[in-house]
Amino acid sequence: MNDKNLAWSGEIGCEGGPVLVANLEHFEQWHGCEPFDSSKATELHYWSQFITELPAQWQPNGPHGHQYLATSNPPEVREQLMSLVQKLWPGTVIGRTDDTWRAMRPDGKTLNAALSPDSEYDNAIRNLGDEGIHHFGESAIGYLWSAGPGMVRIDLGEKRDSLVLSQVEFADSDEDAQNAFDHALNAEWRDAAPTLQYEVTLGPVVVAWSPNSARDLSKPICHKDTAPSRPGLLLDLSTGGSGALLWLEPGLYESTLHYHEDGSWAVSWCRLQRVRALHET
Repeated sequence: MNDKNLAWSGEIGCEGGPVLVANLEHFEQWHGCEPFDSSKATELHYWSQFITELPAQWQPNGPHGHQYLATSNPPEVREQLMSLVQKLWPGTVIGRTDDTWRAMRPDGKTLNAALSPDSEYDNAIRNLGDEGIHHFGESAIGYLWSAGPGMVRIDLGEKRDSLVLSQVEFADSDEDAQNAFDHALNAEWRDAAPTLQYEVTLGPVVVAWSPNSARDLSKPICHKDTAPSRPGLLLDLSTGGSGALLWLEPGLYESTLHYHEDGSWAVSWCRLQRVRALHET
């Protein structure tokens, strides 16, 4: 695939965090960083400079780093943790005004505690590596590709059976950046082992920076806004131009991940390639 046999090409803005690819009817259920109701929390997430000084049962992930304590009642367990800190270190001040509670000991060391997950985005990126499949809402599914801050280029194949997402890791010049994008578009991809599978159901697909919510759309979108003969449509969400609506041939897609560095530039990309129609076996 090169720029002469593309159906559409565009760029979306990302401020760090994965890019979501989802069928339009599934994206409508995606709420990104919108805060969850506390009833959806399944863990207490806390971190501190004095984890090693807490009793062993409060160190589920070891004596250092962030702690995730699974519980059926995270709000109650957070109260218990704060009470424990006050008991162990009299004079500790507890701040409960934000979603993240904060305990400050008399020596100035702090402990922060929040209910987790606190959003669908938080739920999706937990343990996410370079890519992942995430289930959410009512039987909704999305594909996630990890990206850094910056622009992500979207290249839609002429036959609408392939999608390439690419991001320049570094480039010494604008020409180098273009060379990096061109490499991602034209490089041989068949040698890479497929990693994940994603099913495009009806054709309309949204590609968006995942902290966005469908409710962030500046104006409503629907299936009629895209078709096999129409170009992609850039979308304004929580930030301008941070999503796109496009049409992919329905079917089962497989992902491959790639990276290439060439002195003055480097690029990472993922490719979603249709491997069979929905009703083929």
